[in-house]
Amino acid sequence: MLKIDNINNNFYKAGKSTSIKTSPAITLLNTNIPSDLKRVNSQNVLAYYPSFGTENKSLTVSKKKQINRIKSNIDRDTQILLTRLEQKGILDNNNSNDGSTVLDNLYKIATEPRIPGLSTKQILTEVIRALDNPYSITQKFGDIPSNVAQEISQETGKEFPKQALNVVSSSCVVASMEFNLAQKMPAEFVRFAQGLSGQNYCIDKNINMSAIDSNYAAGLWKLKSFDCEHKIKDWDNVTVRIKPDRSAIVRARVQTSYKDAGERSCIDVLIQSALLNLGSQNTYDALTDERAGIFNQDKNGLTDFEKTFVETIVFGKPKISVVYQNIDENGYLTGYNAELNETKEHILKSLSLGQNVIVGYTHLDENKKVNGGHEITIVDYGKDSDGTEYFICNDTDDNLNESIRYKVNDLLPLIHHAGISKEALGENDIIYEPWREILDEFQKMLAAEKI
Repeated sequence: MLKIDNINNNFYKAGKSTSIKTSPAITLLNTNIPSDLKRVNSQNVLAYYPSFGTENKSLTVSKKKQINRIKSNIDRDTQILLTRLEQKGILDNNNSNDGSTVLDNLYKIATEPRIPGLSTKQILTEVIRALDNPYSITQKFGDIPSNVAQEISQETGKEFPKQALNVVSSSCVVASMEFNLAQKMPAEFVRFAQGLSGQNYCIDKNINMSAIDSNYAAGLWKLKSFDCEHKIKDWDNVTVRIKPDRSAIVRARVQTSYKDAGERSCIDVLIQSALLNLGSQNTYDALTDERAGIFNQDKNGLTDFEKTFVETIVFGKPKISVVYQNIDENGYLTGYNAELNETKEHILKSLSLGQNVIVGYTHLDENKKVNGGHEITIVDYGKDSDGTEYFICNDTDDNLNESIRYKVNDLLPLIHHAGISKEALGENDIIYEPWREILDEFQKMLAAEKI
């Protein structure tokens, strides 16, 4: 029986991957696309934050005309990928929050204005490539040329220390969520790409309050604590607005003009920045990859609690952050909150339900002291002919455009936490969530405030 209590997560900091992967690196094709870095004053980005009430126009254009219009904006190689998506039925996928299809949203990208400095052709190309192969999605920031860094300083009015803009990415958590969107909910992935690159610069999600939390007051507390821009529609439903930080536009423009092989696309920038901004209570800065906020003592990445909240909002389904490792106040691994076979059962049950599992694993030294961590996505399970068990995974920090294998016995002891749905947990599992202890104070506030 899993029972979790007295959990200290302060020593887990998601960052770069370790050497437990088994697949070799491959050489990626150069995808540098030259274009001008157009200036969009970051102080004017608020113009792209519309008030609630913006309505989407219904599409009445025929499917053939939609496809032809999209093809007119992309090169021949991307047209071939688009045809392949059509043959697989992916263009008709409507697993999105508003019921729109992949094709609907690609057509919007092709026909509606994008944020100045972004390229319609490049956005379509990058989105179609990600749909064709979600494993191509990466967390790797691109380098910023020195002359561009000077422009950014002038535009933002900020002086950045040397190398401050050329960062080592800590966005593995949200890059994993982006991968899951592209693989599991392609229509929603393109809807995100369309909304965040469009002139509204945001995306709205209609969420059932019970998905945010089974306790209504707890759900309200989360929305308030995460400083979410939201509109409560009725007792059961709420609309949450997801938007990147202002600096994400600058990063996206740089990746439009100076993207090199193996670096993030402008769409990766926008989606990952939006999710990091949501999880960090609107404190994220895409230029420096740093954040503040009330739930994280570190300036990078997301805690497991923040990650679970974002994952719930993005996918509209409740997840529980199950912490498997017991880490003491000095940052040493002292044991586990569950037997390893229980951890394995949770993962296998999730996979059997068609759910990918984003897990955070720790970097341990020879004394079992935690010195960081990384997030990957488990997508499948298998066995070799000799009986060796392995998880098939996606790692957004491995320079690979394909899945990789992790031996089950190697990965299980390193797993610090995972986002697990309630139906994947055992009936006897008892999950202790420390944050609920402050709910009593919040419930008292409800009598004095209109939330």
